[in-house]
Amino acid sequence: MSNHETTQLEPDNQIFEESLELYEPSIKHSSSQSALYNLLTDAEFADFKSQKQALANTANSERPYNRLYYRNLISSINQYSGAWISAGMSDPSFRLTPLEFTAAMCRRNSTKNPNIPVYNKHCTSDKLEYYQCACDGKTKMLDTIGYHQTGCKKDGGAIRLHDNLVHVIVKLLRLLGFSVDLEPLDIFRTLQPDDGRQPDIFFRNPPGGGRQIIIDVSLCAINGSSRTNDDIPEQPLIIRRKQKESKYSQIANRNGLNFIAASFSHTGEMDVKFRNFLLQQIRLKLQLVDGEVKKSKVRSIMKHFVRHISAAINRSASRNILLKATKTLNLIRHIQQNSSSSPSFDSISSSSSHSPDDFLQEFELQITNQDVIQT
Repeated sequence: MSNHETTQLEPDNQIFEESLELYEPSIKHSSSQSALYNLLTDAEFADFKSQKQALANTANSERPYNRLYYRNLISSINQYSGAWISAGMSDPSFRLTPLEFTAAMCRRNSTKNPNIPVYNKHCTSDKLEYYQCACDGKTKMLDTIGYHQTGCKKDGGAIRLHDNLVHVIVKLLRLLGFSVDLEPLDIFRTLQPDDGRQPDIFFRNPPGGGRQIIIDVSLCAINGSSRTNDDIPEQPLIIRRKQKESKYSQIANRNGLNFIAASFSHTGEMDVKFRNFLLQQIRLKLQLVDGEVKKSKVRSIMKHFVRHISAAINRSASRNILLKATKTLNLIRHIQQNSSSSPSFDSISSSSSHSPDDFLQEFELQITNQDVIQT
């Protein structure tokens, strides 16, 4: 699916086509047979996509998530969402536990996750509220794939996802030798003493010179209210970028700074402006160090960046899904334990009661090891 491209919502004044060329060169077919095979797979995929689109546009009470499945499919058809799959295991941050890998593949392929508990109305000890969430103001059932759990605002899921991604971006920029601060304090108070806005990243020494840069990171769900067209997955990213620009651009300009919004989707798609910003910094850095810019080297560094970003989003999303599932299982276990008349009831056998703490400790250790603490 990575070779299929979606149409952009609006023209952009930055060189989007060049960024794609630098990251992923065009496919060159070695033979006519290879070209014909590619045409065949394209036709098969187009037919598959049409079938899923028809299901999404058909109301079906037995399959309420058809539109969500289709939106996830469209949001995954880009060169960035699945980069974690080809990242290998050379870096510890790329490695997934079996449960994390299951959660990741179920979410990507829109299949039911066997580790997410399902409400059983025939069980008197089961409570419907354990399988519902109202973090966005509207009570709804938790899906069995993990879409909502990925960025749920309850239990710190959305914050963990955001913070882990910010730390990875800081780490990548520092690997290029840039001076980058994490969550700078009082950056706008010089002109406005009561302005407590705090962007995620302060870029002190951009290689092209000129103004210093502040970056604010955001993540968008694939099924938010800002997405009004199923076939335009970039829509929430563009809208979120404009919201961030409205919040920070004016005050940044008054303080002599430039502002860049870094918007991502829960599938790992990256906003075009931030992609081009990264490519520009890589090109300028290579020009300073080597005196020349080779497309192959720019492409290699950008691919490294994309894999780390994709892996960070995917791993954090998988952990959020498992944390939410484990919390539900522990609630069920507590009810079952209290209602059990057996003196030999084993609380450990019903769920991994310590899993949330283990996950959080491992997560905090990962952040520490990334060595991104501001000094």
